[in-house]
Amino acid sequence: MPDETTPDNGPSETARDTASVTSKSDSGTATNQAAENIAAHRDEVTPEMYAKNQGEYDFRALAIAVSGWIFPGLGHALLKMWGRAATIFLAVGFLVYLGAGMRGNLFAAGGDDAFARLGYAADLGAGSFYYLARGLEPGGPDVSRAEGDYGTRFLAVAGVLNLLAALHAYEAARRRKA
Repeated sequence: MPDETTPDNGPSETARDTASVTSKSDSGTATNQAAENIAAHRDEVTPEMYAKNQGEYDFRALAIAVSGWIFPGLGHALLKMWGRAATIFLAVGFLVYLGAGMRGNLFAAGGDDAFARLGYAADLGAGSFYYLARGLEPGGPDVSRAEGDYGTRFLAVAGVLNLLAALHAYEAARRRKA
């Protein structure tokens, strides 16, 4: 058997580890066995365990996403992500306010071409703020000037931002890394 010493004639690491394990008491070994048993089964998630809770998480996550879409920031507020909720609410609200203040075009349902339908989808993404912007726009849109065209873009960006935030709230509610 090879000598268990290092070149400086001290005991090697394996010899020290073996000595420390053998010097433990019987109660320490029982604790170690329990810890090893827990560590071995910690990452085991059976398909039955996953399927049992999956439907509950999916419904809850969908409800959170829809509430976050209807009222910007509400999905994150329900998840107690207060900073994100406030940021989303203020960002989407400010973009809608700017877009409506610049008299940007809010697209209506039933557009004639693909651009009008995509614009409506983007605008509707702002949720309840879409209808707020409709109310703030009594004179109608004025896209004859560059300011009105920028307002149209601000309204569309507000909707897309809110849709992305609702998607993030959905993923966070499903406990996925979002």
